[in-house]
Amino acid sequence: MAEVRQQIAGSQDRPLAQSAVAPYPLLVEDSGANTNPRGYEKDNGFYSEVVTRAAGATALWTIATTPARTAGLVTTIYTLEIENSTGAAVTGWLEIGGVAITVPFHIATLDSVVIDFIGGFNTGDADIDCNASVDDIVFSIKGTEA
Repeated sequence: MAEVRQQIAGSQDRPLAQSAVAPYPLLVEDSGANTNPRGYEKDNGFYSEVVTRAAGATALWTIATTPARTAGLVTTIYTLEIENSTGAAVTGWLEIGGVAITVPFHIATLDSVVIDFIGGFNTGDADIDCNASVDDIVFSIKGTEA
C-alpha cells in the first residue's frame, strides 16, 4: 500500500526567519518597505515647475526654482515633457552646467512630446536647465528625489 502524505499549509516544515531588531518579530511576510514602487514615488516624487525657455538655458529643476530641488539629494527623471507652440519645428534638450545631458528632441510645430525614461535617468545632485533651438518652448520634468 502506497503511503499518502498530507500537504500541510502554513510555515510547518519550513525554516522561519527572525528579525535582528528588537523585539525580534518573526519575518513572515514582506512588509513592503523599499519594495513598493508606488509608495516610493509617493514619498520621494517631484514635479518641476512648467518652464518656458527664454534667452538660452533656463532653470528647470534647481535649488532656486519653485518647487525647488533639494541640495544633497539625487534626482532621477522618469518623464520629460516638451511643448512647442511657436509655429515652426524646434529641438529641445536638458542641460547641467551648460552641458547637454539629453539628445535634442525634435518637436513638430504646434505639438508636444512626452519622453519616458523607463528605467529612470539619474542626474545626480545637480541643478537641471532646459534649452531649445528657439525661445517659448515649454518644459516640465517628473521623477524622484532621494
